[in-house]
Amino acid sequence: MAQEGARPRRRPSSAYGTGAPAQPDRLLRGAGTASQFALGGLLALAPLIGAAGLGGSPAFLVAGLLLGLPHGAVDHLVPAWLSARVRPMPARVALLVVYTAVAGAGLVAFQAAPDVALVGFLVVSVVHFGTADVAFHAERDRRPTRVTVAATLAYGGPPVVVPLALWRDQVDPVLAAVSPRVPGLIAVEVRALALATVLYAVVLTVSRDLRAGRTRDAAEPVLLVALFGTVPPALAIGAYFALWHSCRHVARLLRHDPRNTADLATGRVGPPLRRFARQAAVPTVLAVVALIALVTWPGHRADPLPATFAVLAALTLPHAALVAWTDRRGSGPPGRAGGGLLPHRGTRRRS
Repeated sequence: MAQEGARPRRRPSSAYGTGAPAQPDRLLRGAGTASQFALGGLLALAPLIGAAGLGGSPAFLVAGLLLGLPHGAVDHLVPAWLSARVRPMPARVALLVVYTAVAGAGLVAFQAAPDVALVGFLVVSVVHFGTADVAFHAERDRRPTRVTVAATLAYGGPPVVVPLALWRDQVDPVLAAVSPRVPGLIAVEVRALALATVLYAVVLTVSRDLRAGRTRDAAEPVLLVALFGTVPPALAIGAYFALWHSCRHVARLLRHDPRNTADLATGRVGPPLRRFARQAAVPTVLAVVALIALVTWPGHRADPLPATFAVLAALTLPHAALVAWTDRRGSGPPGRAGGGLLPHRGTRRRS
């Protein structure tokens, strides 16, 4: 018999402290499906791509990186979107200055110590890509974000580790163009061990998703491994960055902007997309202008591929830091029903 006065046990919540399971967010579900179909279609065409000898040109990589560039162009606005307080203009300007300074420091690091900078960029990319997908799934399902090492490697490892391990003849020249010593520093044994670790993480993550009933999520790491294992890396990485990583992040940004709440609630995506395009236009143009200046500056012209790589890597550091802060802070603007901030630390979570 239960003791008198004992508190009844609370049923675990599956969504931000509510008793009933939340419905997946329609916008994020659509973005996830679109990215799956895009890369799945590319994977289906892999035999034709290989037979025709296509996909190996660095132009595919540069095009994909440039197309994905706008997804980080509104980073300076995100803290205000997620804050319950109105951020004064000096605070926004200060954030933009710090963001630019960190990116500039990253660019200087590539000039001063390219070996360390490039290896560091590869590691940061694995973590950023992996945690981004974990957060995307959690926000889509309106559940707390639970980042694990296995999930991070399962989603972030394939775009970086699989090409390094299986496409050395195509990847190493690109790395050497940025830093000639790095291909030799990453030994064959290191690449094989990294690949084995990623594949083990994929098995763990897929098993966990299947046990949780998330069948479509379980298919994603397998899709990524298959894509990067069969499609030439220039095309695979360019398509992944533009059609998977950037697409999903832009969808999250549309939800974060409070001005989009009414439109998204009624299923209107056009106005939020146009608003995002206006917000991202100037920062994107400035980044492209900086890249063009590096490539065409008289007397100091740089190779387009390593220059693009260096600019993107420099922008990745502050972008990844801000996205990590966003994932810890919560998802969605304050006060939005069903898509608000994450529960406090004391709130019980369900994996």
